[in-house]
Amino acid sequence: MKVSVDEELVRKLESLALISLSPEERREIVKDLSRILDFFNKIDEINLEDVEPMFHPLSQGRLRKDQPRDPLPRDEAIKNAKKKKDGYIIGPSTTGG
Repeated sequence: MKVSVDEELVRKLESLALISLSPEERREIVKDLSRILDFFNKIDEINLEDVEPMFHPLSQGRLRKDQPRDPLPRDEAIKNAKKKKDGYIIGPSTTGG
């Protein structure tokens, strides 16, 4: 299925994510999402009929060790949220109230 990425779609995603983007950021997102989806469309063209599915991309299960690090400061983490109060993001009501 071919998805068309345009400013209308980005505005819907912006609303769902409760963020505000500038017109320049919207244009960049349209370009980036289009490139990403074009890449997935190319993958869909590959004949994978005789390829066994993988359950993990690293067959040996080698993963990096977790390294503790300082978290993102709260103000930085929520700076793009449309609605916030007392350091928390306010999301849409899920109870209809």
